[in-house]
This record gives sequence, structure tokens and C-alpha cells, in this order.
Amino acid sequence: MVDLSRLPAVLGGMPVRSSDYPSWPVWDDGERTLLLQVLDDGGWWQGDGTVAATFARDFAAFQGARFGLAMTNGTHTIEAALVACDVGEGDEVIVPGMTFVASATAVLAVNATPILVDVDPDTLCIDVGAAEAAITGRTRAIVAVHVAGCAADLDALTDLCRRRGLRLVEDCAHAHGTTWRGRGVGSWGDAGSFSMQRSKLMTAGEGGVLVCNDETIRDTAWAYADCGRVAGEWFYHHATVGTNLRMTEWQGAVLQAQLARFPGQHRRRNDNAVALNAALAEIPGIRPQPRDPRMGSQGNYCFVFHYDAAEFADMPLRTFERALGAEGIPMGVSYPSLSDLAVFRERRFGPRLRAGAPMVDVEHLHLPVAEAAAASTVWLQHRLLLADRDDVLDVARAVERIRTHAPSIVDALS
Repeated sequence: MVDLSRLPAVLGGMPVRSSDYPSWPVWDDGERTLLLQVLDDGGWWQGDGTVAATFARDFAAFQGARFGLAMTNGTHTIEAALVACDVGEGDEVIVPGMTFVASATAVLAVNATPILVDVDPDTLCIDVGAAEAAITGRTRAIVAVHVAGCAADLDALTDLCRRRGLRLVEDCAHAHGTTWRGRGVGSWGDAGSFSMQRSKLMTAGEGGVLVCNDETIRDTAWAYADCGRVAGEWFYHHATVGTNLRMTEWQGAVLQAQLARFPGQHRRRNDNAVALNAALAEIPGIRPQPRDPRMGSQGNYCFVFHYDAAEFADMPLRTFERALGAEGIPMGVSYPSLSDLAVFRERRFGPRLRAGAPMVDVEHLHLPVAEAAAASTVWLQHRLLLADRDDVLDVARAVERIRTHAPSIVDALS
């Protein structure tokens, strides 16, 4: 008789997990109370209220920055940061190839050219050497993405930008709570962009916060986000071209409650991620995303590890992911390399870059590390890191079970 307790779930066995991990998002009466206060106060937009602005200020302080601006989402915060850094037509902005598309399309939104470069093979963050090699006379800024909450090399990046006279925008959509040399990411560059979208570590469904330390960056970014207005001036005085990127008071209320809860969640995720890293590192063919000793804590928007199919009977990545999901492990999915997206391959830029823009050969662009990482990394949902330690370590048990039965899985599913 077959022992179903040992057989992988994808082959009909009992899954490692008989119950689900904690759900996401998390909320309680904290959000409910603050939302009702906003409702009763009647000041539902930032022009009449203080809730969203107070949240952004408090979140900036949490990340070690002087100023925080509450905006619509993490794409618009990058866009506003680039405007505040005087990036526009004819300029180039260096962007890593392993990221969500918005890190690059925000550059297009200000009519600048995103220059895609490869990433570090371990951390998946921007390869600083590749970034430096891509600098031209048109280069104005670098967007550094902290992938899965793992900090890019901020020492090297800040030094590079200082030497070459460039602006540094940190894309921290994955990195709430991540620190570098004891200070929060987002506070190292000229501006830091955070997303509060539904899947993020702190969420109001949508929303974003731009953090910075410079008053000029703050004022210019907010003027752009607030229809070109100038603080303290007549309401209908529009000094510059702008748009409406303001967060609502409803979102600010939810995020105030989320921020109050976040430090405890962050510690739990970080500690569980460290333990899971150690357990997975013992399994041949599995290489966790490394943690630089200069990074004190990691936000872990998702949990990422590298997968070597050769140690799993050449099991394709998608089959491995299917097997892991069958064991009750909540799966995410890797970003594709930006070099593989039609928007860049076919230059589908809409009204952008039609005049005065650098002509970059994106059609034949090849980013070997980013492309390989998209085909060999496993991304797990961050909610599993909120579970008890032994439940988190079920991930390693599931991986080991799949490896033990890899030939049978390959034979059955190929």
C-alpha cells in the first residue's frame, strides 16, 4: 500500500499543509474606527483633512526620512520624484531589468527614456557596474529597485550618483521596513517611492508615499501632485504644470491603522524569513536570496529563492511551482525581464518619446541575468511569513519532499 503521508500532493499524497496560512490583508477595528472618523468629519480629500498627510509624515519618519507625501500609488510617486529631480524630454534614466513595469513606464510618463540594465545574479537588484557602464551624456538619474525587500547596494549607488552627478530614486514598493546601515531605505537617495497597493506589506488597496529629505524635492513633487499649486498661495494659482496625484483621506485612515500594526508584523516576517533562509540553504539546488550584512532588516514583500532544476531531476520551474502549490504553499510569480515585454521590444510608447528622445535599441536588448532569473526563481507570498515558525518551515519540508520524489514527478507530469 502506498504511504500517502510521504507521497507529494501533486502525485495524490497528503499535502504538507492541511490548513491555510494567514490571509492578507489584515485589518481590525483600528481601520474601522479611523474610517468612521473620516466619514463623520466630512473631510474626505486631502484639501479638507489631515489624516493622509499625517500618515505620510509618520511613515517617512519610520523610514528615517524628513518628509512624506501621500499620493495615489507607487507609480505616481516615481513619476513625481522624477519631475522633482528635473528629469524630462531628452534625458535618460537607468532602470534595472528585474522589476515591475511601472519602474520604467514612470520614466516614460515624464517623456524621458528608460535605459534597461541587468541585475545582480544573487540579490536581483540593479547591477551597479552595469548601471555605470550605461551612463551617457544624457543620463540624468538611476531608479534602484529593492527587489523583494532586499536592499540594492546603496553604498555603491550613492557613491556612483555623487561621482557622476546623477539623481537617485529608490523604488521601495517591496521594502517597507528594510534598513541599510541602520537607516530605512527610501531615505538614501534623492527620493524614495513606496506602494500601498493591495498586495504590499502595508495597504489601503491602492496608495503610495514619496519620502525625501530635501525641501525643494518635497515642494516640487507636491506641486506636481497637487495640480501645479504652490503651498500658501491662492487656491487657483497654478504656478507650474501638474496633475492630481493626491491620496484620499479614506486611504490615509486605513494606512494609519496599518502603520500602527506594521512594526510587529515586520519583525515577525523578518525573523521567520531568516529562519526559512537557513532551512532552505540546506537543500541542494535551492539558494535563498542573500542578505547583505549592511542590511539590518528586510521588508520581504515576497520570499524569493533560486531554483536549480538539475538537482530536481531537471524538473521545469513551472512544474516545481505547481508541486509546491499543491503542498499548500502560497505561490507568487516572478517578474519577467523587462527586456521580454512587448512595450519595450516593440516600442509601444504611445505619445511618449516622439520628439527629441534618444533612440535606444530595445528591440534587440538582451539582459541575460534578469532573463535567467525570471526562469529560475521562486516567489512566495509574504503572508506565509506571518505564521508561526514551524508553519513557516513547512516550506522547506515541502521542497525537500518534492526533491526526494522529483524523478516520479517529472515522469508523471512531463
